[in-house]
Amino acid sequence: MKNNVNTNNKTTTVDDFRGISISPVISKVFEHCVLERYCDYFTTSDNQFGFKKGMSCGHAIYTLRSAIDYYVNNDTTVNVCSIGLSKAFDRMNHYTLFLKLMDRNIPSNFLFLLEKWFSVSISCVKWDSSYSEFFQLLCGVRQCGVLSPFLFAIFVDSIVDRVKATGLGCYLNSVCVSVFCYMLTTLYYLRPP
Repeated sequence: MKNNVNTNNKTTTVDDFRGISISPVISKVFEHCVLERYCDYFTTSDNQFGFKKGMSCGHAIYTLRSAIDYYVNNDTTVNVCSIGLSKAFDRMNHYTLFLKLMDRNIPSNFLFLLEKWFSVSISCVKWDSSYSEFFQLLCGVRQCGVLSPFLFAIFVDSIVDRVKATGLGCYLNSVCVSVFCYMLTTLYYLRPP
């Protein structure tokens, strides 16, 4: 459906808008408690730099740059691919997340808690002073949610595992540097140094 609106000489369509679900304060308190209790289940690959204490985009860039410099200095061509995950928080499939959590042997009571919590998540659309009917959120995680970045990191961690499992790409001292997640970046070498 294309309802075009012209604002400031820019044509806007329905596709330019997306619904987001913002966490209320009580939900943030709950999520802090869950994170404290189950923090051991939220670990991700060392190749992921986002959503980790003491890590930043700067660390990811430095690591990527160091890997590139190493291979270039050894007369090897390095190809870099960067993938942006547009609106990824909003599109994360809950059931796929639950499967990934089960693969981590998460306690069944915690899984049941998360499943119940997602199943009761509802939202509505506000436009000026008007509100839509409430509807169930079937995918995605809440914006500004305490657990949201951790759940998303678990969701994408299997990408890192799959790249590592191929045995292809760049390695430094037997450490895979073929994929980094902050901005999802993949390195491949064309010939060994």
